Amino acid sequence: ITELKNTLENEVHELSLHYQPKLDLKQGKVTQVEALIRWTNSRLGFVSPEDFIAVAEQAGFIENITKWVINQAITDAAKFNQSAVNVSVAINLSAKDIMNPTILPNILDLLASHQLPTTSLSFELTEGDLVKDHDKAIVHLQAFRDAGFELAIDDFGTGYSSMAYLQNLPVNTLKIDKSFVLKLHERDGDQKIVKTVINLAQSFEMNVVAEGIENIESLALLAKWGCEYAQGYFICKPTPADNLITWYNENLTTKWL
Repeated sequence: ITELKNTLENEVHELSLHYQPKLDLKQGKVTQVEALIRWTNSRLGFVSPEDFIAVAEQAGFIENITKWVINQAITDAAKFNQSAVNVSVAINLSAKDIMNPTILPNILDLLASHQLPTTSLSFELTEGDLVKDHDKAIVHLQAFRDAGFELAIDDFGTGYSSMAYLQNLPVNTLKIDKSFVLKLHERDGDQKIVKTVINLAQSFEMNVVAEGIENIESLALLAKWGCEYAQGYFICKPTPADNLITWYNENLTTKWL
C-alpha cells in the first residue's frame, strides 16, 4: 500500500499501459485493443494487476488509478490515430468508477482536447460488480451509451448472469471469460458453453469477444460459430503502445484463418 501510494504521488512513471489486440473475425483484421495496466516498482519489481488493483480498491486509491489509466489511454489513442492505427481502445472500469458522476464529463473533455471521437474508446465492466446496485448502474451505463460509447460485460459466464439482467443492461458486447476458451479446441463442455453464449448474445443483438485464444483450432471454431471478436496470445500478447503500432503495421495483410 505504501509503495502504491508513493508511485501514484511521486513515481507515476512506474505505471504503464500495454495493449492487446482484438481481431475482428468478420473483417479479418484488428479493429480494437484492450488497455491493460502494468506496475513495475523499484522495490517490489513487477506487481500483478490482480494484486495491486485489489489493494487500490481496499485502500481507496482506485479513483487515482482509473484517472491515470484514462489519461494515458486517451493520449495513446491520439498517438494511434496519428499513426493511422485504426483501433478503438477498451478501458476496464469498476462499478465504482461507473457510479462516479464526474468520470463521463472528464472523459468527454479529454477526448475533445485530443480531437478524438467517442468511437476511439470503449469500456469493459465486470458483471458481478454491476449486480450489486443494478438500477443505479443502468442509469449510469445508459449515460455512457447515450454519449456514443460501446460497453462490454467482462468475464461473462463466471458471475451472476440472468436473462432479465442482460435484457435490462444497456451493453452491446459480452466478453467470454478465458477459462472457457483456453482449452476450447479439446473440451466439449467449454464448446457447449461458448456456443450457448454466442447464441444468447445474438438473440440480444450483442457482439461477443472471446479472450484466451492460444491456438488456430480455437480461433477457427469461434469464427465458424459466428463470434465477432477474438483476443489472446495466439494473436498477440499485451504490448506497449509503440510496439503495438509496429505490430499493427506488420500484420495489416495477415491471413489469420
